[in-house]
Amino acid sequence: MQSIIDTARNAASAVTSSVAPAHHHSEEDHAKSLPADATAGPIKSIDEEGLLVFEDDAVRHGVLVKIRKLALEDERHGLGEVAALNLTDAEGEIKKGIDYYHPKRYFTVTRATGTDYIGEVEIEQGKSIHIRAHKAGAAHTPTFHSIDTRPSDEGGAVFKTGEALVWFDY
Repeated sequence: MQSIIDTARNAASAVTSSVAPAHHHSEEDHAKSLPADATAGPIKSIDEEGLLVFEDDAVRHGVLVKIRKLALEDERHGLGEVAALNLTDAEGEIKKGIDYYHPKRYFTVTRATGTDYIGEVEIEQGKSIHIRAHKAGAAHTPTFHSIDTRPSDEGGAVFKTGEALVWFDY
């Protein structure tokens, strides 16, 4: 009976590690987990192209709405995704919003569907989020896609500014 339990645990562990996103990356790994149809550019400091994407009203709004949603879910379910930002009070109400939004660096990923922008946006001194936006083509406006999250014991959605910026697809 114990061998069956051990086998099940080993199988579950193998499946979990093969499908769970890995978050222990170095800067050189930023493009390692790309889909086969994608090509990544180099990581670069924010420039005019990056500002046009990450400062776009719809992208910025999408990011701020997602952070608020994560803060409320943290309080409700104890997830710890944005706990490092201390956005809620003891009653679970939002006590402050994000008043600092500073894009720092990014890289692009070219795909058949357009260009993905993976960027680091500092939202408090020394604390950043990694976001993904998409632009279907030069004539299209960018859209917010998602915020990179990792297990809450590793910081959730809040990264130290300057941590490895890597591709994520969720």
